[in-house]
Amino acid sequence: MTKAELIEKIARSRQLPPEMTKKAIAQVLDVAFEELGNYFTRSRITRNQTPRFTFPGFGTFTKKKRSARRGVNPRTLKPMEIKASFTVDFKPGAEFRRTLNGQAGKPAQTKRRRPREEPRESQQTSLRLNFEAVDDQRRARLRPRDEAEFDGMAAGYDASLFSAGCDPDLPAAPMQRVDAPGDKTQEKTG
Repeated sequence: MTKAELIEKIARSRQLPPEMTKKAIAQVLDVAFEELGNYFTRSRITRNQTPRFTFPGFGTFTKKKRSARRGVNPRTLKPMEIKASFTVDFKPGAEFRRTLNGQAGKPAQTKRRRPREEPRESQQTSLRLNFEAVDDQRRARLRPRDEAEFDGMAAGYDASLFSAGCDPDLPAAPMQRVDAPGDKTQEKTG
């Protein structure tokens, strides 16, 4: 679509008053695109901020920097250096993307976030594991008939295994020396 075609479509739109002329529409479009161009030209990309223009329901234009890179001249097939440059990237909005894909009637699906849980008083915020808090949390998930079984299991675990990073439900494995292949520290006798 060209600029003239866009002006023609806007002029035929029923959403504008009939006294709006093509010349006035062209002036509005010129001013709008000139302001956008000036905004992206003047603005700078920083670590904390990237210049962007969002048009709700349509999409977002973002200024991006392309790094210098090596390329190939397609005519001569010789390698060449492509200089660093700035460009404007466009990401279509959800509504526009649905319309493009023929799904105009479907509403946008948003992810539901789980509400943040307030920390319980029994939870400990330090790196040390609070065994009573763990027991309380496990009990909270148990049904009353399972509590007797849990009490029997909880009485049998050794707290020192937790501090060593071991699982109390697994039996302790005996320590064995394993020689790596090619290890010449031990002499083989035979």
